[in-house]
Amino acid sequence: MKRFLVFLILAAVVSSFSADLTMIISVTGAHQRNFNPYFAGGTGYAACGFIYETLIYSNNFTGDLLPWLALNYDWSDDYKNLTLTLRRNIAWSDGKPFTADDVVFTFLMLKSFPALDTQGVWKAGLESVEKIDDYTVRLNFSRLNTLIIYNIAGVYIVPKHIWEKVEDPSKFTNEEPIGTGAYVLESFTDQVFTLKRRADYWQAQTIKVDRIRIPAFNGNEPAQLAVASGEIDWGGINYPRIENIQNKDIKYWFPEGNPVFLFFNLEREPFKNAAFRKAVAKAVNTDELIRIGMTNYAVKTNPVVIKSGYSYLVDENLKSKWYSFNIQQAKAELESLGFKTGKDGVLVDQSGKRLSYELIVPAGWTDWIAVSQLLSQQLKKAGIELNVTPIDYGAYLTKIRQKDFDVAVSWANYGSNPYVFFNNYLHSSNAYIGSNRGGWIDKETDELIDKLSQTADKEEIMSIVSKIQNIILENLPAVPLFYNPVWFIYSTKNFTGWPNQDNAFVEPRTTGMDKIYLVMHLEPK
Repeated sequence: MKRFLVFLILAAVVSSFSADLTMIISVTGAHQRNFNPYFAGGTGYAACGFIYETLIYSNNFTGDLLPWLALNYDWSDDYKNLTLTLRRNIAWSDGKPFTADDVVFTFLMLKSFPALDTQGVWKAGLESVEKIDDYTVRLNFSRLNTLIIYNIAGVYIVPKHIWEKVEDPSKFTNEEPIGTGAYVLESFTDQVFTLKRRADYWQAQTIKVDRIRIPAFNGNEPAQLAVASGEIDWGGINYPRIENIQNKDIKYWFPEGNPVFLFFNLEREPFKNAAFRKAVAKAVNTDELIRIGMTNYAVKTNPVVIKSGYSYLVDENLKSKWYSFNIQQAKAELESLGFKTGKDGVLVDQSGKRLSYELIVPAGWTDWIAVSQLLSQQLKKAGIELNVTPIDYGAYLTKIRQKDFDVAVSWANYGSNPYVFFNNYLHSSNAYIGSNRGGWIDKETDELIDKLSQTADKEEIMSIVSKIQNIILENLPAVPLFYNPVWFIYSTKNFTGWPNQDNAFVEPRTTGMDKIYLVMHLEPK
């Protein structure tokens, strides 16, 4: 009997020290059982990194490219072939070996189903993929593009023996996911699902978190309550005035993330006119947007949107073209363009049409909605009426992609460096469907960005980047507002090793490979 009681006590002690982590990935309501890593949503985000992995991990915070499922990679002398040597002794979670067949299958699947090619590898120049042997793959490109390595780093490899049986993988909900990652799906309901650590994971020694529990939240407010009550170890949510939270275990770090812009639909008047866009920019008080709309958590950007870590790229000779908030100058420039003040204070063009436009923003994004309302107030002082319209996120993206909007508050994916950002934000291949949301289409811009991907010469790179900065300042395709913070709230109650301002090793996002790299640094208390 005594032995039995001792066993129960030991079991209770072990249970109480179980290294389980609870995190918030999304606040969009009940979970859908969809673990397709190419699905944009909470469960798909969880699949990326935790269950499925990439050949290379691109650390956007440090700029490092780390071999992952690939042991190493080598470019040919002309940069038109990339040979990847895969790691051996990696198994899928059903025990089947991971081989070159899986890699080739995944890339060909993206070609056959372009909706899955979210990284645009085939559009960026991938021409063919071939298996050299069981652990060697060669990617062949139609043109020189060294930046395509970052596209490749975003491709999640799926098991051929499972997915080849799927008729349309773009509609595959993948309810029982099989991956190479550190975790497997243990349990699922639409209110919470749990991932369990794999003992046979190929990097098992780096994983100290036994389980990851991901509850569903229908909005920010219930998620914030869960954070305050100590139920959450990691939350990627907006939490106004978090510095006033009473729970001393709760910490936060909001590093600069993707830039947010006021995008114009450049196919419509008067947004086609660069002089009009410049006048609008001078009517925008970004300091107020950051202070009030973003509760001082966003980071100020400069007009050429080059992050502080790359300040050496900023052309000092072009700073005379930088602009700042000046409402009087904005009004004078609009007047010089021929706009007159109407009876209600709103400007009208020469035909008498009022400068009144719809400003779209994702519904439920309370911080961006606040920013949009402030923009409406600011531009009203210049005589421009913006009617703020929050709409469902999916419909919001559809409107942009179909060019069915006037102006939008939206973001551009920065990527790991300014070269990737310029491609995302300004290249015509990304117009409307990608981060070039306003549809900037310019031959010179495309040629300069293409050259960036074809050279490693530092002087040439500096020259190209300078010319791109000049194009931005002369044309202002969109108005940069601020760098959106990477929302990162964490608790020191159960784990140590979290990234923060003094231990900045990763961008703490919940949507990709960054989160497994972060989890590898955690130690249970």
